[in-house]
Amino acid sequence: KTVDELYLYSGNKLKNMHEMMLLIELADKSGKDKLFYDIQFTAKYLNGLGKILQSNVAITTQKKPGENGEPSPTAEEAREKIMGEYKTNMVKFTNYLKDLLIDADETERKEIEEKYLALSRTSMVNLTTLIYDLSWLKRYYNSKR
Repeated sequence: KTVDELYLYSGNKLKNMHEMMLLIELADKSGKDKLFYDIQFTAKYLNGLGKILQSNVAITTQKKPGENGEPSPTAEEAREKIMGEYKTNMVKFTNYLKDLLIDADETERKEIEEKYLALSRTSMVNLTTLIYDLSWLKRYYNSKR
């Protein structure tokens, strides 16, 4: 039910309906609500950072000097900082996902690990789509408050 509502809420943009259903059920059954919240929060953050990194818009920085009078960062430094944040949060996200999967049955865990957590380009693309879907879930839950 939640996934169907979420699909409509997203404007039919979800790409991983089956896995979303699995993750929602798994979080519910295992009682890992806080972990699942962290997964959604991190996904929404990663989705935003990813949009910034993908856009060809120059990352502008404030022209005023930093707190201690140091010059403001260049666009390249700002981009590197965002990339660093992205990498750090991607590691955090995958660790959260692995923690949630501990309680999954072996078949489901292997299915998700192979599709999203293997060290391949395809898995990385799949993981990015899962992050996108989970960011929609976060928005959906926020809209229900």
